[in-house]
Amino acid sequence: MAVIGKIRSYSGLLIAVIGIALAAFVLGDFLGYGPAGGPQTLEVGQVGKTKIMYQEFEERVAQALDNWRNQTGNQNPGVRETFQIRQQVWDQLLRENLLSKEFEQLGIKISPDELTDLIIGNDPHPAVLQSFTNPEDGSYDPQTVINFLQNLNTMDPSMQSQWFMLEDYIRDQRRETKYNTLIRKGFYIPDAMVKADYKDKNTTASASLIVKRFSEIADSLVVVSQTDLRNTYNEQKHKFERESARDLEYVVFPIFPSEDDREAIRKETENLKTELERTQNIETFINANSDERFNPAFFGSGELSPVIDSLMFNSEIGTTFGPYVENEAFVVAKLADVQFRPDSMKASHILIAFAGSRSAQPQTTLTRDQAKQKADSILSVVRRSPGQFASLAEQFSDDPSAAANQGDLGWFPDGAMVPAFNEAVIDNPVNSFTIAESEFGYHVIRITGKSRPTKKVQIAKLTRNIEYSNRTFQRVFGEASAFSSALRDNDDFDAVVEEQGLSKRIIDNVKPMDNTIAGIENPRSIIQWAFAERTEKGSISQIFDLEGRFVVARVAEVKEEGIPSLDDIRQDIMTIAINNKKAQMITDEFNQAQGNNLQEKAEALNLNSQTIENIRFNSSNLQGFGSEPAVVGSVFALEPGSLSNPIKGNSGVFLVEVNSMEPPVMPENLTAQQNQLISTFRNRVPNEAFRALRESAEIEDNRHRFY
Repeated sequence: MAVIGKIRSYSGLLIAVIGIALAAFVLGDFLGYGPAGGPQTLEVGQVGKTKIMYQEFEERVAQALDNWRNQTGNQNPGVRETFQIRQQVWDQLLRENLLSKEFEQLGIKISPDELTDLIIGNDPHPAVLQSFTNPEDGSYDPQTVINFLQNLNTMDPSMQSQWFMLEDYIRDQRRETKYNTLIRKGFYIPDAMVKADYKDKNTTASASLIVKRFSEIADSLVVVSQTDLRNTYNEQKHKFERESARDLEYVVFPIFPSEDDREAIRKETENLKTELERTQNIETFINANSDERFNPAFFGSGELSPVIDSLMFNSEIGTTFGPYVENEAFVVAKLADVQFRPDSMKASHILIAFAGSRSAQPQTTLTRDQAKQKADSILSVVRRSPGQFASLAEQFSDDPSAAANQGDLGWFPDGAMVPAFNEAVIDNPVNSFTIAESEFGYHVIRITGKSRPTKKVQIAKLTRNIEYSNRTFQRVFGEASAFSSALRDNDDFDAVVEEQGLSKRIIDNVKPMDNTIAGIENPRSIIQWAFAERTEKGSISQIFDLEGRFVVARVAEVKEEGIPSLDDIRQDIMTIAINNKKAQMITDEFNQAQGNNLQEKAEALNLNSQTIENIRFNSSNLQGFGSEPAVVGSVFALEPGSLSNPIKGNSGVFLVEVNSMEPPVMPENLTAQQNQLISTFRNRVPNEAFRALRESAEIEDNRHRFY
């Protein structure tokens, strides 16, 4: 049933509670010190007064990982995928905790009748539609859902748990929809606001201006006192509020195979080549000695590496070539077989699944022998009456697509199907019937077409990856150790780097849950160390062994959460204070200049005026100057023909004279504009409402201590 697979994409299999060994490990960290170098608690985080415990978090991560496996078909998520899934689980837990309090305070609930209507009513929830819609023709039959629920109590407990989690998902989604609708309905745009908005968007102005940029005055000509600096800091410090972060310096010691390593692997491959030439069981030999398993596929001319393509298509079976280098590996290729095979084939099938096969559903009870007997019976029927194949496929096939295509798989290229199925079609003539067993079950196959056969070859590849040896590993580790030891004698990181002829790298503003450092795969252990309680500014790390490289790092700067001190942002504040002084100097210069209009002022100040057209109030950008909201705002505060006072902008001080102002022709009916404004505000509700809740909540994130 395709239904089952789709439900899994929403819920996933429930994973058992963390095992005793893992619990002991975590408890050990709790009692002592964890990998981050500080005392561990079992709290991954806290939202207000609600604690998110390690066990709860890991169970949710396990469910999410299972969802990912079902959706992607990949059973082995990598480090990056696992990190991203943990991030998604954290975000979901925050959402649940923050919104559940809102739901409770506002009395937002979902009654049993409402939930039933969302599942089997006239307008079911999208999750139900997606889970129970026929993937082939897009049809939805509510009776399918009813039948599923009627049999739910007889299903596997894991399937029951999945369904209940899907119900929880639907219930939460509905409550959130009600909450957002409640906020959306609170938006009202009065006529005066619509008119003002239309006017702001459509009024255009033409203005002339002169400007003296801050860069035209040398910083050395400006004197900033400590009082000036402190006052500027007090005025501007709120703009520098930040998350906790670290600036890191680090040296990477990559481990590459040496020439000796390459030669040793080449000789080893040469020796194996001799055995490969003699062996009769090629597949077993390759699987036992190669870094890549035997590939049974057949290849046409031009589909192999140029190094061996022509050779293999013009040689006898058993011909061996190599070793040669391909994809950072030494390869020996042996011509294992030559066949004339079609490039494409056409077939239909009836799939009979058995318990334990990949296509089996929880309700599948047939044993392997029973499935074979059933497939044999169907084979006998279709051989006697080929016209019944389509109806039997609809009736008996465990392939969900059979309901729509009567088992017809259409044309497919050689090698596209699982090997047993593919070879069964190859080995039997068109319009014949046969049976093949694969990991999906037993296939009753009808071969309905083949293209003209062409020459193809099967190549056995003995592959040995070119990897560094233990000797090379120890040598590079020795280099990293020498660097680390030198730092113990001389804590001047830069001096030791220069003395040993190394290359230092820098990364600033690393956050506790970042997962990226240039030149390093999976750098979480470094980031954990950087944020450990015992790590402080100037701390030197241990030697990290990270996937083919050693890393030694130093914390160059510790940036605590909140508003930084003046010393931490002195340079930034100094720049602002200097520009403030320059602005006052330029303003005094403008005020003292003779002239009653812009042109006279420009001549007195020896500045060139310029005219800018089509200035709009709702755009802060000023053509040629970038973002200058103060200047744009001043233009629309002036009457045409009037001259502004000096305006301090982002790049300098401006004098503006408005040449003209073109107000728009107001439409008789602004309903469309009003509806657009309302829609704009309402569309922002889901993200903005949650963002406001998140910003106002007290959230403690301790994940970096665990992951």
